[in-house]
Amino acid sequence: MTQVGLAQRSGVSLGSIKLFERTGKISLESMVKIANAIGESKGLESLFKEKETEIRSIDELLRQAKSKRERKRGRLQ
Repeated sequence: MTQVGLAQRSGVSLGSIKLFERTGKISLESMVKIANAIGESKGLESLFKEKETEIRSIDELLRQAKSKRERKRGRLQ
């Protein structure tokens, strides 16, 4: 597939596709459009899987974040 063909098929600008090929930099939205256009969107699903624990409130999310940041110190014996 040519760059022009991919741009037309995906709806991503030709300039963005050229920049992506040259630098590897692209917006998430454009990357998803390109993946859909070439039939590779399944590979992106693992990035957006739900977490095992369900968070029901902002307070719960903040508590989890705080507990991960707290340092645990111990002594060598």
